[in-house]
Amino acid sequence: MAAIRRKEAGACRFGDQVGRRNGKGREMMETIQWSKDLSVGIAKIDEQHSKLIQIMGELDEAIRKDEAADMLEDILTNLFNYAQSHFATEEELLRKHKYPEMALHELEHQRFIAKAFAFKERLHSKRPGLALELLTFLSSWVLNHIELTDKRYTKHLHGCGVQ
Repeated sequence: MAAIRRKEAGACRFGDQVGRRNGKGREMMETIQWSKDLSVGIAKIDEQHSKLIQIMGELDEAIRKDEAADMLEDILTNLFNYAQSHFATEEELLRKHKYPEMALHELEHQRFIAKAFAFKERLHSKRPGLALELLTFLSSWVLNHIELTDKRYTKHLHGCGVQ
């Protein structure tokens, strides 16, 4: 799959443990880019997933530039607010069309929000590598959630006429 891309060396497979060092010798996560491989086949959800990945790209860039913690926190707040809005849209769609795995899907969203906010709270500790650890968590979670959880509802929603 082409969900994680190396800027300098072409595509990597989904799930590869890839990284590179920034100018200060720190290991850096590869940038995630939207691709049709991530599509769930529902226009509104794909648009929202693309936006989430775009905001994660902004966070990635801020980390690479060693931006101040306040800047990272602003981007994270934007990301988390957008994620919550996306989750609400997705859950409303699943509820409306009586998706049988709705409760499990919603639980995954709740766990993500709890863990993401815990990371955000810890950013104030300024522990080296914490921002990168957060970005790695976010990237892995979003990619896995789309590939393994969101794509499961596609057939059900398509069967209900949702495109």
